[in-house]
Amino acid sequence: MIIHGKVYDVTKFLDEHPGGYDIVVAASGKDGTEDFEEIGHSSTAKEMLADYYIGEYEGGDAHIEAPKSTAETKHSSGSGGMMKALLPLLVILIAIVLYQLRSA
Repeated sequence: MIIHGKVYDVTKFLDEHPGGYDIVVAASGKDGTEDFEEIGHSSTAKEMLADYYIGEYEGGDAHIEAPKSTAETKHSSGSGGMMKALLPLLVILIAIVLYQLRSA
C-alpha cells in the first residue's frame, strides 16, 4: 500500500485492522493516501505505519491528490478493466520483493 509516497507491506496487519481487512485490500495497489487521511486515523495508527514501511514509491507523489470529478471517474472506469484488476496484485508483488530484498 502506498501512503504519502511511501510503500507499506500491511499484510500481517490485515486481520488486526479495526475496519476489517477488506477496506485495506480495497486500497491496495493504488495510492491510498486519500483513503487513509479521509478516515481520520489516530496519531497511534500513523505511528504504526513505521512498523510496515518497506520503501519509497519512485515516481510517486507524497501529496494527497485532489479527488476526480464525477465525469473523470465515469470516463476512466470503463477503460482498462483487466489492468485495473491486475495492478493491485502487481503492486503487492513488488512490495513483497522489496521487503525481502531489504531484509536480506
